[in-house]
Order: sequence, then structure tokens, then C-alpha cells
Amino acid sequence: MWKVNGILGREIGQDFPQKATVLITYFNPARMEHIDPQVRNVLKCRFVDRVIISNHNPDISIDQMVKVRDKRLIFINQEIKRGCGFRWAVAAEFDPEYLIVVDDDILLFPSQLAKLFQHLIGEPEIPHGFTGMRHTENGEFEYYERVDMDVDFLCEIYAVTRQNLRQYRELEHHIERDTHLSKLVDSSMDFMLISQTSLQNPRIHNVGRIFRCLTFNQAGIAVHKADDFTENMLEVDRFLNTADLHKNDLLADPISVEKVY
Repeated sequence: MWKVNGILGREIGQDFPQKATVLITYFNPARMEHIDPQVRNVLKCRFVDRVIISNHNPDISIDQMVKVRDKRLIFINQEIKRGCGFRWAVAAEFDPEYLIVVDDDILLFPSQLAKLFQHLIGEPEIPHGFTGMRHTENGEFEYYERVDMDVDFLCEIYAVTRQNLRQYRELEHHIERDTHLSKLVDSSMDFMLISQTSLQNPRIHNVGRIFRCLTFNQAGIAVHKADDFTENMLEVDRFLNTADLHKNDLLADPISVEKVY
């Protein structure tokens, strides 16, 4: 049904003039099976003026895997292997006013993207998504989806503004002082940083069932299945809450944010 919709489904528009850039990055060949229908469904959204496909695995050529041709499509092939955190550097090169980043195992319908973008336009001061986690008082991380609520960290889908993106680069700049933490963010923990680019918590929204490819929960492919995933989250979380970071001052200071560029 989802694949057919990418070919025969109707286009989705919005009543407001704002446009979004959508970014999807790929690395594992097992996640590349659905590239063409993923792109087709995104292109059904008339409010999307740019779709960036960044291939983080130079051992694989993905350009020809997408059969549809559209002037909004941009393919980037990285010259060296890159972690998922590099996608924010890719996005920064284009400096979009509104950005939607989608994990490569998420199979969205155009109507779901439209609802997400509508939430972002309506409340641009915070990041938005469909799934997320809360850090509980007992130190665990609880996962949520198909519900409307504030969370500590978004997962899988991220709708943000240019300001969030710049604030991410500022947080990234601070975390680079610790090589170990920087590697964690680059490999799998970037979702934690982008979630902390507002003075308010990010918000997730119920848009019905979220389809995923079969690898979304597969050990060795899905980063959240790694044995040390929770431990790594705790490390990054401690950094984000350290007194010397002064997050409130950092995010409230536009001069500091601009220094990244």
C-alpha cells in the first residue's frame, strides 16, 4: 500500500507558503531496498522544495536506485564513510529555513509528513516528531509513539528550523572538546543533541501507525540494538546536564550561535 501510494497516490499541499527541506541519509545496504518508494512518497508533498539524499557509504552507489526524476532531488555521495551524526553537517551546508530529517528505516506517507510540517510551522520554537523518549526518575528511558506529548528526546523523525540547526552545531562544537563523547554523537547519539536545541522540550504527535522496514529492530543494523546504547545515552545525557555547559545561556545567546559559522 505504501509503495503503491508513492506511484499512484495524490499530491499533498498546504495552505501556508513555507517550504521544507527533507533529508534522508543511508549507510547500510539492507536499508536501501526502499529508497525509491521513500523518495516518491516525499515528493508527493508539494510543500517540499528540496529532497537531499546523502549516501554515507562510498562502497555503495545509490543514485540509480531511485528511478523517479525530479528537479527537487539532490544526491550527495560522501567520499569517506560517515556516521549518522554527519547528516546535520550536510543539512547545514544548505541552511534550510525548515528541515525534516527522517531515519532511513522509516516509511512515511505524505499525509504524515504534511501533519508534521504543520506542527512545525505552528510552533517553530521547538523540535517536533512522531516518536520519542523520556528519561525517568529511576534512570531508565521510556519510548513513546502514537501519542501527543512532550518528550526529552526525539527519535527517528525530526522537524526543526534553521535556528535549531545552528544551535545543534553550537552544542556539537562544545561536545567536540571530549573526543569520546564526540564519537558517540557522530555514530548514534545525534538525536539527543538535536532534541536539546530549544529552551523547551520537543514534542511528538500522533499521526497513526508508523511503518518501518524490517531492519528497524535488527541487531547489527539498528543502532539502538547495540549492547551499550543505553549506557551511551546516559553519558551524553550527563554532558547535556553539566553545569559548565550553561545550556540556557547558550541557546538564548544568538551571537554565540552565529559564531559556528
